[in-house]
Amino acid sequence: MGRRHLSLALLTEGASDQWFLVPLIDRQVAELALGAPVGFDYSGVVAGERFTVAHRDLVAEEVAELLGYFDIVMIHHDHNERHKADAIRERFPDDAHRIVALVPVRETEAWMLADPEALREAAPTRDAAWEVPYDVEKVADPKAVLKAALGGRRDAERDFGRLGQTVALDALSKVPAYRRWTAELRRAMEGLRLL
Repeated sequence: MGRRHLSLALLTEGASDQWFLVPLIDRQVAELALGAPVGFDYSGVVAGERFTVAHRDLVAEEVAELLGYFDIVMIHHDHNERHKADAIRERFPDDAHRIVALVPVRETEAWMLADPEALREAAPTRDAAWEVPYDVEKVADPKAVLKAALGGRRDAERDFGRLGQTVALDALSKVPAYRRWTAELRRAMEGLRLL
């Protein structure tokens, strides 16, 4: 039997989420693969063409297409839109185990706040008096806090991409919503007999 291959697709709420989540997902899959009894090839997550803020029927249409080509399809929503990911999963009962919800509490930017060292590297000139919140999921406005942490700058392509590449997975593993996502991803990969 040949070596297995894992293929992942991702639908996000917006483009800025992709800059952070694509490198982060690739790093997390590599971390999960370290404990795999059988090796597998993985060439990186592919971002879908539609955003999940589109009409649910259009999102479902893209999910149906992606399920034909990818092993796992991840659907990103902020917490107040979680029901949308669940509703999509209900439309595909035979493939629901291959649809993984990626749902930060409040907003994806909260995850970007989890690692003070990564924030310091992303914005070395920012105000040193600024402190990273202890519980990032309780931050009322993660976008505003992240902007302050980045010294007032908000360049998604540069800053979010860099944070996706550098935020410590150990720091993120302390965030309950992140743990839920990685547990769901692990189950999907176990279902494919990759873990």
